[in-house]
Parts: sequence; C-alpha cells; structure tokens
Amino acid sequence: MNEKYVNTEFLSTNTTHAMTWVHPLPDGRLFTIMSMQKSHLHHNTLPHDQFLFGRISGDGGRTWGDPFYLYTWPEKQAAMLYAGSMIDSKGHLHVFALRIRHLDLGKNILDGGIGYVRFDSCMGEHPMYSEIPCLDRYTGSLNNCMETSNGRLVIPFSTIAGHEDSKFVSSVIYSDDYGLTWASSNDITVVSDEENVESGAVEPIIMEMAENTLVMLIRTVLGTFWYSVSYDNGQTWNRAKPTKITSSNAPGSFTRLPDGRIFLAWNNVMGHPMQGIRYSFARQCLHGAISDDNLKTLQGARILLKKTPGDTDILHNAYPYTTLANDRELYMRTFEVEGKGGSRWHLEQAYLTKLDPGFLTETRVTDHWKEWVCDLPVDENGVTVRVTTDNAAYAITSFPYGVSGKIRMTVEGELPESCRILLSDCYLDRLNFMIHSRSNQYDDSIHTLYHTLTPSNTGVWEIEWKDGAITLTVNGKTEQTVPMTASAGLNHLAVLFNGAGELRITHFEAEAKDNRMETGIVY
Repeated sequence: MNEKYVNTEFLSTNTTHAMTWVHPLPDGRLFTIMSMQKSHLHHNTLPHDQFLFGRISGDGGRTWGDPFYLYTWPEKQAAMLYAGSMIDSKGHLHVFALRIRHLDLGKNILDGGIGYVRFDSCMGEHPMYSEIPCLDRYTGSLNNCMETSNGRLVIPFSTIAGHEDSKFVSSVIYSDDYGLTWASSNDITVVSDEENVESGAVEPIIMEMAENTLVMLIRTVLGTFWYSVSYDNGQTWNRAKPTKITSSNAPGSFTRLPDGRIFLAWNNVMGHPMQGIRYSFARQCLHGAISDDNLKTLQGARILLKKTPGDTDILHNAYPYTTLANDRELYMRTFEVEGKGGSRWHLEQAYLTKLDPGFLTETRVTDHWKEWVCDLPVDENGVTVRVTTDNAAYAITSFPYGVSGKIRMTVEGELPESCRILLSDCYLDRLNFMIHSRSNQYDDSIHTLYHTLTPSNTGVWEIEWKDGAITLTVNGKTEQTVPMTASAGLNHLAVLFNGAGELRITHFEAEAKDNRMETGIVY
C-alpha cells in the first residue's frame, strides 16, 4: 500500500538524462530524447562534444530500446542542457536546450541562452540548428511547448537578465513558420518582497482556450499560481494576477483531453522546507485535477505521487510533463529528488506513469488507503498512527475537493492527550510539525494553512463543513465548531499527536458536496 504511485500506473524509471519528455508517434510507439551533456557547473570543461540520442518504446513506455544517435551540438565552450522537445503537426521534431556560457553562483549571475535544433522527421534525418536570437538570457526549466489551432508554435520561458538584483520574468517565443524564425513576447512580472533569486514570474505553462486566446499559469513564491492572458495568440500578454490555486514554489503541467477537458498536474503542497519570507519549497506529493470549463474551476485535486516510508522529509516529486496516451489516458513524466534511492539535484530520477483522470470527478471515496501518507505500514485494513521520529505521530490523506462536504472515520485505540485533526486545501508534510526541523519565524504562516479540531475520544469521528464553518461530532455528540478561515474548501485531512500512544484508522469515507474549486482565472 505504501507505494509512490497513487491513482496512477507505474511504467518505468531512469535518469532524467536518459528519459526526458515522451512523445507518442503516429504508429503508436513512444519516443524520448536521451541527452549526453556537460554539467552547468563545468560548462567549459572536457570533453567538448555533447550529444542527443533517441530512444523508442514499443510497449507503451514499460521498456525502452537502445539509444540511437541523433545529433552533436556544435557548441564546444558551453553546457548544452536539454530543456524540452515537441513534435509539431508537420512531423518536425523540435529540441530546445539551455546554453550556459558563464556561471557565478556567488552573485546570482548566470549567462546563457537557448540553443535549438529541428529535425525534419522524428528520427532526425535532416537536422537544422539555430540559436534563437530573441532569447539570450538565463532561463529556468521549460515545462511545456504547444502548437496553437492556427499553426503557431508557442514556447513559454522564464528568464533572468543576469544582473545581481534580477528577478525572473515570464514570456514566450513564437514561430509562424514551424521553427525557421522566432519572435518573442513582452515580459510578464510578478512583484513581491521576496529577495530570493527564484522570486518573480517563474517557469510558466500555457494552454489555448479559444482561437488566439492563451492562458499562462506561472510558478511563484507567493503560495498560489499567478496567471496572464494573451488575446493575440501569444504575441502580447496582460498583467499577471493571482489565482486561487494553492501551490508551493513549483511548476505545473497542462494537457487538453480529446473531449475538451484540461488536466492539471502540480504540487498542491505548502509549508516546510521554507526559505526567505514565505518561500515554500515543499514538493513531497504531486496532485492532479481536471477542468471541464477551460480552467474556470477544477475538480479533484488529489494525490498522484506521494512520499513513502524511507523518503527524506525534503523529498521532491515534481516537474510533471503530461501528454496524451490515447483518447482517455495520459502519460506523465516526473522527476524525483531526495528519494530513498539516493536521487539528488543534478542526479534526478525520472518516473513515467499512466493515468485515467476520470477519477478526479468522483465526489466520494471510501477506505482508499493508498492515498494516505504515513511513516508506518498502510494495509488493506487501515492506517496505524504512532510516533516515529522527532516525537511526531502523523498521517495525512487527500480526498475529492469540496467547498462543502462530510467525512466519517472510525478510529481505534486510547486517544493521546495531544491528538488533533488538521483540515486544509493542500498537503502539509509531517516536517511542519517536527519540533527540531522548523524555524519559529515561519510559525505564523504555517498555522494559517489549516483548521484544527480536537476530538475528546476515539470511536466514530464525523466532520461536516458548509457555510463557512467546520463541525466535529464524536460518537454522535457535537463537540466543536470552528470558522473556516484558512481556505474556501477542503481536500486533505491529517491526524497528529506527540508522545506516547497509538491510533488505528479502520474506516474513512469522504464526500464532497460542492466539488468545484474556483481558480480565479478570468479571460
């Protein structure tokens, strides 16, 4: 039960260089780029040559064939770091790479730009290389590429000019001749009092809502995604505004399904580890949601990949890239850092999974134990909660998002004196409640993320939230009502206590009465 994969099917894993974004081919096979590249920290070292290889899967991503040669980057004095790729409607394969020529981490000065190669077939028979002249600034990760309904290629980036006090801005490059020439849009800013170099408008993703109308979703350090809209097919973008989608400092991924719905994968997570003023780097779980109204609302917001026993508290399940597998299912490629297998930054582990997003429209779950995150064994009979490390006993689960709803759970054992129930609209890791792992300067912001209930006994706990209030009933007796001030809706429940004791959760059911999360996106 304590598997990484929740509501998804595991297909394969490899290093991030050996399995980058995956692309379905017309004959049903899958294609990915394998990159042999320098480290950005040693951009001017030997060997000079850096290569692109192709790999093919004939069984839906479960196994991959040997790499075959595609291309040698002509750049010798820079690190050419794979950033992303796409196959357009003409069958051209486009590969983008970040070119690092100078790096001074002490001053946050990074000099780089985008290198680009296009192949006139998916197998790279006629490669064409160019540097994109409209974008020669250091860029964060590329997270999606798209071709609009009228044939324009639009590629979203965040860039930093390179001077010491720079912050990231977001923009796009676009091409109306399938990559032969490119132009760039205006810069989009997100202003805050955060001083970290990663503040600003970071690592955007884009989606077409109607002809010429595009929406950009932007990673920020402000606790939610921000968004911008273009009404001229990406050429100009309006002022960025905040959404209501809770997110840590991490990017998301969009895919539109054949029936018109939009799938969103992102880290619906907040809290520790934190830096700066409010800068949450929490990425322990990855979530999914579905929209049937072009991002005006989302349904679901449930865990797809999770932290498991043995993973570090600073685990990253992040940087999703999703694409269609068929009319109903999606492929999702993510990477892991600080996992139990030893993954690290610059030694990231990639995972490929497949999912049917239909479950995200569910309004009720019962005894779905796989969705629980706990340091102790989770089995088909329930969840055990007791202290493991740092005096914290903790277990948390996600359920269908609801502006109103009900939960009924059966809890066995003698109730520890400090036992609390936490309710929130995001995943909150046990790291937030470990005494020796958090700094007092963040306490105020952490406490505003959740609602607290205090049961008097074990037995049957019933929780109902509606009309701005949350009510706890224990064994048929109403015990507590608290105002719902931390969020507009709920999709996570945690049980927490400190010190001796053990609880066993043997039944859990949750029902969302109003299951649409308002995103705040207007266009």
